[in-house]
Amino acid sequence: MPKTNLQPVWPDMTPQDLSPEQMALAALRAEIDSVDDQLLALFQRRLDIAARVGLAKDAPHGPHTKLRPDREQTVLSRMLARAEPGYADAVEGLWREIVGWGLARQGQLQVQVWAPTDPTRAFDGARHRFGAAAAIRMVRDPQAALAFAAEGRGVAVLAINTDDPWWLGLRRDWSSLSVFDGFGQTGGQPTSLAVGKIDPAALPRGRSVIVTAGGDAGDGGGARRWGLNTHHGWTLALTDAALTPGDAEGCVGAIG
Repeated sequence: MPKTNLQPVWPDMTPQDLSPEQMALAALRAEIDSVDDQLLALFQRRLDIAARVGLAKDAPHGPHTKLRPDREQTVLSRMLARAEPGYADAVEGLWREIVGWGLARQGQLQVQVWAPTDPTRAFDGARHRFGAAAAIRMVRDPQAALAFAAEGRGVAVLAINTDDPWWLGLRRDWSSLSVFDGFGQTGGQPTSLAVGKIDPAALPRGRSVIVTAGGDAGDGGGARRWGLNTHHGWTLALTDAALTPGDAEGCVGAIG
């Protein structure tokens, strides 16, 4: 083994001074260093490309945010399909961070989180979803967070397991906003929703989020519904039905 590979591990020793175990460890550490060098070069290359994407013709523009949940969903699904099953959680966490830092090359994402009950769950869900590159802070007023998102300044993450029916405004006051993700799952259902000025064409593929009058029963067409919250005869729910945001069915977004 060349002495140069040993110096970072045992700088004052020669191969003749090392035990077989130390030699094996030095070889593994040298291999890790080589892989790290390759990862660094590829990561920086990806960041450069992400910055160019922000300037491309098909990048988000106009009144919508730069977020493309559909693209993020495609990237993550592709990586998870290629990953070894035992590494799936690690791969998902890593790619969330990679995508987040790539997005930051187009400007830091601002996230406001409102969760009067169990705020840690909502904050951790937002951090996992948007990564360390995002600027995330807790706020005390869901309407202020919605106004912040409606101005296109960032996104809001709002708890739905509360007595505040802020979600009713998605059909009226905040109709320019769309739900594009949900996390903090309890019993398989989200406890917080991510809301922003998302291009409807960029929403993820998955269950639609609806705000409708009535309960959470199916519509008779075979599409199932899962109720998330209710208020004075109105229901926030998920559905398998293929709906378009803003249509007559009360669709206000989608969760991948």
